[in-house]
Amino acid sequence: MAYHINPADSIECSRSQVAMRKLITHALIKLHSLTGEEIRLFKYKTKKKAFVKIVQELNPKVCIMCATSILHRDDGLEADVIEIYTKVKLGTLHSSNFTSTHGIQWNNINDFTYAKIIIPWQFVTQRQIAV
Repeated sequence: MAYHINPADSIECSRSQVAMRKLITHALIKLHSLTGEEIRLFKYKTKKKAFVKIVQELNPKVCIMCATSILHRDDGLEADVIEIYTKVKLGTLHSSNFTSTHGIQWNNINDFTYAKIIIPWQFVTQRQIAV
């Protein structure tokens, strides 16, 4: 089980689990897969901390959207901002309230999920600037 934190890291899976502080819904969009096939996906963008974890691997275990996507079960992404693409609409459940204003929203996605890091944790960004 590994969580990936670098910019542009991505995952693809058949089922996933997501948790975030804030979720922004975008329109249904068309993306092209690696084979050139057009796929319609719902686009979501998380804000203020997000986690996406692979619950079930793709079968066959082959990248569909990005050649460098992580495909292993229990691996995931952690970042400030993550884009999530799914074939189904994503609803969220409220879990807990660590602060008075920002509760945790989460859900299981029981269909194809493609997620990538847009803005990593602040310390990752600072580490890359210092190099």
